[in-house]
Amino acid sequence: MTYVFQRKALFMVILFCAAAGILIAPASADVTCWKLSPACPSVGDLITISGKASNNEIIEVSILHEEMVPVSEKNYEYQINKLTIPKSKFSNENFFEVNATGEDGVTVKDMNVRVKKVKWFTRHFNAIDGNVSASQSNVPSWMSYTVKIDGDVSVKEKPEKNECKNGPNNGQVKLTFNTSYEAAKADSKGNFICSYDTDSLPAGNYTITIGDTSEEFTLNPAKDKQRK
Repeated sequence: MTYVFQRKALFMVILFCAAAGILIAPASADVTCWKLSPACPSVGDLITISGKASNNEIIEVSILHEEMVPVSEKNYEYQINKLTIPKSKFSNENFFEVNATGEDGVTVKDMNVRVKKVKWFTRHFNAIDGNVSASQSNVPSWMSYTVKIDGDVSVKEKPEKNECKNGPNNGQVKLTFNTSYEAAKADSKGNFICSYDTDSLPAGNYTITIGDTSEEFTLNPAKDKQRK
């Protein structure tokens, strides 16, 4: 009788713990709304992101940017002079990725990612079906990097009538950069605020994703360059 009672008691404890686990399990990243300030930033501005989320939610920010790189003699090359990957606030788990695909009859064969710290370090990646990606997590955020991305392509020949007046169109390679990191933690009322330094970013169009919401914005050239 005692054994049966103990088994029943143990079952009730397990059932209670399971139910409690369901009730107190933390929700997935639930961001209800957020806004960007200033609305029309320029390179060098400090962007502020503020919004509402679940209480005590860790806010992960993802920033995507595309660059169209012209092909020259079946090669492409693009350089970033001072790339900085933001530090995650609550771990070392930031993330950087670059993807290359061909446009206008171009097929990407491979990609070299060359990073200069004190000296140059190179990693080589072969494309699969004209698509190639390279990624790195836990990137030290206390320094900036010179990054050169280059590779070989094959170009589909076009009839001469499609050539522009200034010479043949050799096509382009689309480079897609994606950076993600833990930017903030919502307070007990769900409010959060974080900032992003745009000093290391090139001017152009960007997409910021927080939770399930994405917003596009244009980063204008630095103000001193606009005045010239």
